[in-house]
Amino acid sequence: MSDRVGSEAEPGPATAYSYIRLSSKRQSNTGDKKAYRDGLRRQLALRDEYLAANPHLTLDTTFSLHDIGVSAFTMANIAKGGDGKLALFQQAVDEGRIAKGSYLLVESLDRISRASVPVAQHMLLGLVNAGIIVVSISDKMTYRQAPNDLTSQAAFLVSVMSLMRAHEESVMKSKRLKETWEEKRRNIGSRRLTARVPGWLHEVNGVIEVHPKRGAVVKEIMELLADGWGRDRIARHLNANDVECWGHGRSWHGGTVQKITDNRALLGEFQPHRLQQVERRGIMAAKRVPVGDPIRDYLPRVIDDDLWVRARGVANRRRLGRAPNAGGRQGTRVTNLFGMVAKCAACMKPMNYRDRGPRSTPVLRCSSERAGTCTNAYRIPYYDTEAAILLWLVKLDLTAGARGELARHEEALRTKVTERDVLQARGEAIVREYGAGGRFAKVPLAEIDAAMTACEAAIADLTSKINALRLDGGRDERSAAIERLQELQRRGVPDGEVFAARMRIRQIIRDTFETMWCYPDGNIEIFTIDGGYHAFRDGYWWNEGDRTWVPSVGAMTGIPYRGTKAEMARRAEWLEQAYRAAPRIKPRNGKDP
Repeated sequence: MSDRVGSEAEPGPATAYSYIRLSSKRQSNTGDKKAYRDGLRRQLALRDEYLAANPHLTLDTTFSLHDIGVSAFTMANIAKGGDGKLALFQQAVDEGRIAKGSYLLVESLDRISRASVPVAQHMLLGLVNAGIIVVSISDKMTYRQAPNDLTSQAAFLVSVMSLMRAHEESVMKSKRLKETWEEKRRNIGSRRLTARVPGWLHEVNGVIEVHPKRGAVVKEIMELLADGWGRDRIARHLNANDVECWGHGRSWHGGTVQKITDNRALLGEFQPHRLQQVERRGIMAAKRVPVGDPIRDYLPRVIDDDLWVRARGVANRRRLGRAPNAGGRQGTRVTNLFGMVAKCAACMKPMNYRDRGPRSTPVLRCSSERAGTCTNAYRIPYYDTEAAILLWLVKLDLTAGARGELARHEEALRTKVTERDVLQARGEAIVREYGAGGRFAKVPLAEIDAAMTACEAAIADLTSKINALRLDGGRDERSAAIERLQELQRRGVPDGEVFAARMRIRQIIRDTFETMWCYPDGNIEIFTIDGGYHAFRDGYWWNEGDRTWVPSVGAMTGIPYRGTKAEMARRAEWLEQAYRAAPRIKPRNGKDP
């Protein structure tokens, strides 16, 4: 196997670079005795044998040329700007960092490329014309610049046949694999498509079941998401409680949580996919795309539809920037239950929670007034307002005026579903015409994707409201959440448990309120998803049924919220005026001030 092609003279010393490529990472598993999983050991053995037979070569160990799990059929290993090591080697040759006369050792030419012959031959000739000697060890072929050596020139005829055979093999494998999966998808009703299942499922005596521990973790994750927790915070919570992470990761992180929360397999659905070649950084790469409609009841269900809808509603609002961390970095407390809900009625900007220290009273203050661009200078006493709204929230009956609002929401839902389906059809038509990666498809597909994302968020939001109105308006859930918070506060439990309870209530408020307008005279108007109107001020709420203002403890006594004498006098004055002026409270200008 020594290098003696085209010359009887003893070759001079040179540096050899070893290029190893495996299409799949599993082929590097040398512990497996299966031959097709022994590619790494085989290539290394051939290289070492060649070097032993050619002592004039010194193996370079500073430039790692291992492409493990990289396809030569899609040109991922040679694409400029990509991560392929052969592309980096070509770049180093072009820049003169690798000396002419150096050797590139490969098991065979199909390790360099399995692309079409013009592309693969161009790659090979580019290296040879730059002064690199390419050695295909398995078939004992050497490719070099030797204008006067007919044997060396004839070797390139052999290279054409080798590269053509490699490309045809890859095309045939791709075609057969595609046909195999298409057949599996056709028979999916009678035979499982794949043995792989989500991490929260496992197989027991040939039957797929929900893993008892992991299933409980999934439910907890979805409940926390529905209660307004962000995915990063959920991950930190799981890690802090030593919850085992399944899969390849050693700990939870936001991305791991998102893979669970976004997967409709939680509902027992299975979505078949196929691989589609798309352009990425100048190369064609495989991307999984859905095929056909999801198959219901294919897998065991882990959560119910109501939990899925509530959690997805929160997640979609976060994705569209409508439900960020309203109070900034929260640590272990949720100070403001009305973040992203309370707005100034004068300028429509958010009302911020402000606490100037232990000798002051926390308030809601217009964010624009603080910056000098709004005239709403009223400081709404936060604790009294929160206490009054929670007292009212327990009694709130969303079903009273739900019929008209339910019909309105259902009509809006039908409209959004139709809009989404039209967008889906448009996108599929573009893909059929131009392909997903075509230059004429990228911009319209991106626009369609953004519009569909907005539609899906609206669908989740409307579905959540409809479910609340169809049942009991969520009264049981609100009562349980508020009673839980009051119990924790009485017991003086750690901040972590109180945090979770307040997060849940904050999300209930966001799901229940349409708007919460704060006026310069201190009045607050809340419109709920059933179309109802509700009035508040300084810790009092207007009970239309009893036709009276109902106070919280702090609003009535100033205890324990440090109400000053001036504050209490002001409350008494407006309360007396309110009863004299208007026994019935009405909204000022409808839902929009």
